[in-house]
Amino acid sequence: MNLREMELFGTLMRVGTTIETARLLGISQPGVSAQLKRLESRLGMALFHRTGNRLEPTQEAEAIYALSGPIFAAQAQIRAKLPALRNRATRPLAISATPALVDGFLGPFLVKAGYGEWKNALDLRINSPEEDLRNGLADIGLQMAFPPKVEFHAYTVGSSTLVAVIREDHELARRETVDCRAISCQPLVCFDPEWSPMGAHVQRAFSAQGLVYSPACTVPYCANVCALVKACGGVGIVDEMTARSCEGQGMAWRQIDGLSGIAIVAFHRRNEPLRAAAGNLLKCFRSSD
Repeated sequence: MNLREMELFGTLMRVGTTIETARLLGISQPGVSAQLKRLESRLGMALFHRTGNRLEPTQEAEAIYALSGPIFAAQAQIRAKLPALRNRATRPLAISATPALVDGFLGPFLVKAGYGEWKNALDLRINSPEEDLRNGLADIGLQMAFPPKVEFHAYTVGSSTLVAVIREDHELARRETVDCRAISCQPLVCFDPEWSPMGAHVQRAFSAQGLVYSPACTVPYCANVCALVKACGGVGIVDEMTARSCEGQGMAWRQIDGLSGIAIVAFHRRNEPLRAAAGNLLKCFRSSD
């Protein structure tokens, strides 16, 4: 008996009439009778005695029904679970990302994944992607210089160049490019290497050249760097996407010789299947890497 026949048989056993079975299964009463006749013919045994409008199970039918109990119980559990699963599947995709990636990276991929003109809904969080994923608040995390973590499955989906941001009247603005040594002589606005992967990346580059990495001011996000350099001076290090967004506001940016770029990484919880919307966006990310 296939699953369709099991459903027909189980419903007949519970309700006892072809009319009620037809109503519950959404088919015609003659259709139920025809399917039952074919099933009995194929099995080579009668499953019901016909008594007026009712069907009385045979001994063989009772035995089959008893064996089928786990199947019908599983079907009932699935039906009970479907509304919650449907609500979960249709709720907005949740992404947690750092500000620079929202401003300069995410948009084209959302369009590619069907979010143009907001045909799909999105829940965007600008927070700590790692924490949001751990707490179940996001489906996908997106950040730069994301270190490997056992609890997450990560994919490199792009890269970004790190640049120096300075005021337009700063002495380094007269150069076409700068290097880490020139930057180290200036008050530096950058990231704490103890908790920021990007800060650790910059610190390693300084150390490799025998330079001391000692920021005058540590900040959490690239956007904070630009605002503080503009207000208080010094030199900041940010990704090029952020630098371009503040260009022409009394600010300039320069390439940094000897400082490698950093990876843009999308990640999700390991060993946990993705919702369809999250898998679709991740596919768009990976198709361009």
